[in-house]
Amino acid sequence: MIRFLLGLLGTAGGLYIAALYENIPIVAISGTQAFLMALSFFYILYEKKRIQVMLDLPPVMADQGEPVHIRLQAKRREGSGRMATHTMCGTHGIIKAQVAVVRKGLPTGKTRKWLRMEGGSDTADCFLSIAEPGSYEIQLRRVRFYDLTGLFYLEQRAAARGEGAWLGVLPRIYPMGISLSEAVRGFVGEAEIYDSARSGTDASETFKLRPFRDGDELRSIHWKLSAKEGELIVRENSMPRGCPVAVLVEPAAVGKEAALQCVASLSFCLMDRECAHYVVWYSDGLQDIVRARVDNEESYYEALLQLLREGGSRGKRDIGERYQEKYKGEPLLHRIFVGDGPCLRVDDREALRLKPSALERELGEVELLL
Repeated sequence: MIRFLLGLLGTAGGLYIAALYENIPIVAISGTQAFLMALSFFYILYEKKRIQVMLDLPPVMADQGEPVHIRLQAKRREGSGRMATHTMCGTHGIIKAQVAVVRKGLPTGKTRKWLRMEGGSDTADCFLSIAEPGSYEIQLRRVRFYDLTGLFYLEQRAAARGEGAWLGVLPRIYPMGISLSEAVRGFVGEAEIYDSARSGTDASETFKLRPFRDGDELRSIHWKLSAKEGELIVRENSMPRGCPVAVLVEPAAVGKEAALQCVASLSFCLMDRECAHYVVWYSDGLQDIVRARVDNEESYYEALLQLLREGGSRGKRDIGERYQEKYKGEPLLHRIFVGDGPCLRVDDREALRLKPSALERELGEVELLL
């Protein structure tokens, strides 16, 4: 809009000079300029009404420091109200859109970038690298519609303000030394997930059916199936795969880069050693602690993305007290606390303080005995 005002001032100045000196060529030039500016203005208004710029949703997660692909699309509106549809817009003037990457939960971490779409293109792409792990929102802030000359534009803010997509930037994973005791490996607890390799004592779930062998108890015989097969068939019960370990993220550590890297590394190494565990943190939104079970890679990434969505936490009470109060009576062998700094503490042992600048080396030197 400022360029239009400057153009109008220039036209008015030309007309004033033409009237002052009674110069007809200057009048013609100023009149032509005013006519072309009016055409540009109405053309841009038409483009704003005809075209909508949309943010093409990126993947919901990305690795720390890796480039994130962001795409904008220009589409033509068809219809009105709720029945409006969008198709490729075809030829248009130059369109520029401002994309902002905002760190949620913290005042820092904002990046802005302008993307440009030429007249023959309906898309604009860019790659942004995000250095710190955490919860981010990619927002479409402003859109500028230019005329065919590229000199004049009108800006659109309100329509673009609501466009946004959440992105979780995963922390780096560092190797750690973790040794599991027989008590942890053979832990049996209440759970809805069962061990696929070992039978147990939970009669509510069948592990497998097999022929009768010497030493089997009579109560384990599946009488109905035995009568059908003509031989004794034994039903083995399943073993619940409980979680012997809980990784508790203290409120001060939620959203901090080094602490997130410790949580991610610790949880990944436990999962890699086939140790089912919980990741626990305090949620400001729910005003309660949240517990996510990790058994495999899928549940690992789900738990990590849930934790990243928290951004930061303002909980004051000790996370260990909250956990014990909420899950009182549940068997648990070890609690591993991850605090700000970062620091690691297993149960009531002495806390291990780590240097963020040398985190990879120090985590590699850690040897946890569980």
